Amino acid sequence: MAKLKIPHYIIDKATFPRDKTCGDGLILYAYKALKELDENLYNNFLKHPKILHSRNIKLNISNDTAINFIETEKERPQVISYAKRIDFDNFLVENLSKTYANQFFGNPARKIEKHKEGIYIKLKNGEKILSKLVIGADGVNSLVAKQLANKIINPKKNSTFITAYFKDVKHLPKDRTAEIRLVYKGVLLFFYIFPLADGQVNVSLVATTHHLQKNNINLIEELEDILNNHPEVSHKFKESTRVSKWRGWSIPFHFGDENVFGDNFMLVGDAAGLANAFYKEGVGTGMMSGIICAKKIEQCIQQNNYSASFLKSYEKDLKKEFYKLLKFSRLTLRIARFKRLFLIIIKLFKKRVEKKAPKMILKRSY
Repeated sequence: MAKLKIPHYIIDKATFPRDKTCGDGLILYAYKALKELDENLYNNFLKHPKILHSRNIKLNISNDTAINFIETEKERPQVISYAKRIDFDNFLVENLSKTYANQFFGNPARKIEKHKEGIYIKLKNGEKILSKLVIGADGVNSLVAKQLANKIINPKKNSTFITAYFKDVKHLPKDRTAEIRLVYKGVLLFFYIFPLADGQVNVSLVATTHHLQKNNINLIEELEDILNNHPEVSHKFKESTRVSKWRGWSIPFHFGDENVFGDNFMLVGDAAGLANAFYKEGVGTGMMSGIICAKKIEQCIQQNNYSASFLKSYEKDLKKEFYKLLKFSRLTLRIARFKRLFLIIIKLFKKRVEKKAPKMILKRSY
């Protein structure tokens, strides 16, 4: 919004720098959003000492079948980046506008009420803010979505993950290839190893919440079993040490099923359910949806119209940008549950997918 010279308040319960539970991978729309915001911001991101980049993502469908998503163009240095959220989010906060962005950090919203004049927001310290428009960028447990859109989390359109940091992990690829594995343990599990700038690695395990609940799956037990016994993984962790607590969180992918707008409000990112159902990333779509939202805010101010009927085009803009990719990811997730079928499909289309991957990456990233 600062780029459009729109004064605004940013309300966050945390003070920065602060850590956040995440898999720490950045792809596709994260790059597109950074470049659209400011080319210098993107270049500083590339040079940041606490952010690593890699040209390769290796998706292991089985122990002997994998798809490689490789960036082949020399002028584009990465297909994936790795950054702890304490570093990446602080990088963004440090680049907030001093002119247009009024920061209310460490002072979260406690209550949101709709009135004729607009939306009243009551903060933790008792202060009240009246705004004609509120943007819910407050994640999967969004207060804005709950109180203004009556959102209820659907476990069938939500993933649950656990993650931890490890040190002294051995035999990692020198080119920092992202390792993603599909692991079938009654339910489909996604296992991730992402290297970090401080020498640690982020290890994560993810599955659809509904399937975890239905099959009584304990993600920590399953992840520890993979680290200790998986034939392609265990040797990397023989001398490793976990240096953080196990942490868990949710990844919502319900976009298209629930409202993302209404009178005087819009939702972005995880609050709008914009995470990718298959590869579980939501930072980039969150950032890009914020840019789309800012452009709609500019129109609202110009027309002095904050009604749901006027904001309806915001959802259309989101669908234009994201819907095909997110719909395809949901379909892929459903098919991937059936191991043999998915493996046959991958073997048939592996070369075609790898050949077309650079063009897809280019379209969604640059």
